[in-house]
This record gives sequence, C-alpha cells and structure tokens, in this order.
Amino acid sequence: MKTLCLTCALLLWAYCTIAQCNDYYVFTNGSSWTYESFDAKGKSFGKNEQKVTAYEATPRGFKATLHSVMFSEKGKKVVEGDFEVSCENGTFIMDMRRFIPQEQQKMFESYELKVESDNLEIPSRLAVGQTLKNGSVTLTAVGSPIPMKITVTITDRRVEGQESVTTPAGIFNCWKISSKSSTLLQMGMNMNMSFSSVEWITEKTGMVRSESYDKNGRLSGYTVLVSRQ
Repeated sequence: MKTLCLTCALLLWAYCTIAQCNDYYVFTNGSSWTYESFDAKGKSFGKNEQKVTAYEATPRGFKATLHSVMFSEKGKKVVEGDFEVSCENGTFIMDMRRFIPQEQQKMFESYELKVESDNLEIPSRLAVGQTLKNGSVTLTAVGSPIPMKITVTITDRRVEGQESVTTPAGIFNCWKISSKSSTLLQMGMNMNMSFSSVEWITEKTGMVRSESYDKNGRLSGYTVLVSRQ
C-alpha cells in the first residue's frame, strides 16, 4: 500500500507562477515542494521533498533536473535521486523511470540497466472527456545471475471533470484525471500488482492531490501537497 501511494506521489509537482511552455507545470531553478502520504485511515507514513536543481530554456520549451528525497514517517531518509522532465511545444513530458517503486529500485541499483521507456505527457489544454497518452517503462538488469526485469505501465488516462481541492498548501481549482497502473516484476517468477488512481491538477501549480485504489476499488491511500516555494 505504501508503494502505491509513494508511486502516486511521484506524479505530484508544484511550481512557480510565471508563464512557460505548459500551463500546469511551471519551473524555475530552485523551486521546491513537499508532499505527504497517508494510508486509507489517514495515518501519515512519509514525505517526499523535491527541488529543481537545473533548468534550461530551449527553443520549444525547457529541460529540467529534479532532485527527489523520500522520508519515512519517522523522518529517516529512505531513497533519493535525480530525474529529468521537459516540455516541448506545450506538452509536459515526465520520465517514467520515476514511477518505479523504491523497493524495486534498490534491487536493480547494483546492475547495469537496459531502459526502454515511453514517457507520460500532459498537454497545455485539458477538457472533460479528453483521453491522455499512456506511459510505460521497462528496466532489465544486464549481467544478473537470474533474469531480472520490471515493467511499470500507466494506461486509461482520462480527464473526468473539474473540482475544488483543499490541501495544507491552499485551495485549488483542479482538473480530475483518472488512470490505471500495473507493475510486473520478473525475477525467476512473475509478480504483478495493479491499481487505479485519481489525480487533481491545477494551473501553475501542477498536481496537488492523488488517491490510489486497489483492484476492488477500495481506497489504499493518498498523497497531498503540503508546501511549495
């Protein structure tokens, strides 16, 4: 359950309010934000701090590097790393490698990796009923004594409507986006996990809340934006 929420947390980014390539994801170098994850009963089990450490304007948009640190409910650092995002002609592009659960990241970190990725996208304009591009990523461990591969897929992304969302960071008028996700881990045997999620995205701040549900439609947990600078 924690994996589901932390995965969803990696979908949540908030930024400054200057005009840029995409209406929903606006960056400057040094921008930072913090998210907190909760189980279905509302008990906190960790935070995720992210910061823009490099930003480059391009003729068609921008490229940026983000540093992400995840903490346990006791404030202990669990995992950290850098990842890339970009925007081209109004479309914000998210690196799918960041949606690989942290437990699996640790399993693969000692091997050379072959990466096959089809990244997620958010267009600059959204409308009710609109379908959005799917995303997937596959990591294969090169030189492992047993076959090791993980595939994360996000599908059925749809804009459901508009809602007002309140978090510790403020009150936001948001677009509501639903999707389905699956994680297939192959290590001698296959282990498959599937869940659905709902995300709320707002202009100039990005996504401010995400909820994850198990295969039976029961709430597994949620993540909210708690601060941004």
